[in-house]
Amino acid sequence: MLRFAMLGSGNGARAWCAQISAAGYPIVMWEPLDNVPDFPTLHEKKTISLVGDIQVTGHLHAVTRDIKEAMDGASIVVVNVPSFAHGPIFEKMIPFLKDGQHIVIVPGNFGAYRLKTMMSKMGCKARISISTVETQPYACRICAVDKVNINKRKTAIYLATSPASAAPEILDILNSAFAGYVKYKKADHILALDMSNINFTMHPYPVILNWGAIEQRGDTWRHYIDGITPLISEQMHELDKERVAIGAACGFKLDGFLELMKMYYGNNSSKNIFEYVHSPETPYSDLVGQSVRSRYITEDVPGVIMPIACIARKAGTRSPRADLIVNFCSQLHGTDYWHQGTTLESIGIADKSIDEIINMLT
Repeated sequence: MLRFAMLGSGNGARAWCAQISAAGYPIVMWEPLDNVPDFPTLHEKKTISLVGDIQVTGHLHAVTRDIKEAMDGASIVVVNVPSFAHGPIFEKMIPFLKDGQHIVIVPGNFGAYRLKTMMSKMGCKARISISTVETQPYACRICAVDKVNINKRKTAIYLATSPASAAPEILDILNSAFAGYVKYKKADHILALDMSNINFTMHPYPVILNWGAIEQRGDTWRHYIDGITPLISEQMHELDKERVAIGAACGFKLDGFLELMKMYYGNNSSKNIFEYVHSPETPYSDLVGQSVRSRYITEDVPGVIMPIACIARKAGTRSPRADLIVNFCSQLHGTDYWHQGTTLESIGIADKSIDEIINMLT
């Protein structure tokens, strides 16, 4: 039977481990950090349960701090970490890559380009496939050491693969592991998925346009319910139009934010983001707590919004709203988000044209 390796141990990683192992596939979870309080318990029990919208219990083959042990014999290696961790984890992973392995990066966030570039620099000749998805298949949170609450699962998400010839095989594998819960659908190209992360639209405006309110009552602030008003929703739609236009300049027809949400969580008659997040289909009604320095800014601005704005310049189009967000958040946080995170230099595409960037992962 095919074996999985999971590199990562956060919310999404543990949920994937539970679901894949519950489907009957052996999986080894690798903990990348030292001195994590949860590790001894997970290492001993090797059991993770999902509660909420999905209720299964998975028995993992192993939980380890040894990446070689995790990857040895694995047909599918899932990298399920935030994009700021891609580089350090790829550096540890690359020496153990083997011909024929499938690497799945969750979510992609330009990680495929970073991996391809790092493999070249490190002299790795392993013939692998690289797949990415645009988002986690669930809205989820760890609620106990061995338990993850699935607030709501997505009914379908996209997956893109390089080389494209490997796509049918990895789609079949993931659709078998997630059968009855999440459908993986073929996307046109990894770059298109890198520009389809809904965090681009969903996260920055409700923080920066509610800065004072979040500062005053962050503990009880609901990002989606309190933070998205009808007027802020209008601005989010304008930001999303910019993202779709950047995709078009690169030759892709990207789904709009509302279209993606209805595919993920269920179709309804909502005509805008405000209506959808307040509809019965929303997964966000119970999510409480926000900060002006949350990952919605510190991760998504340098890891999602900034690289897409840089891609816009490559494609000969403008990104005034994305530029404003990067500049404004840089000032508010006293940092330079243009030069940290997922810069085009760091992922090896700064000197390439759009056509060359696309061909790099065809």
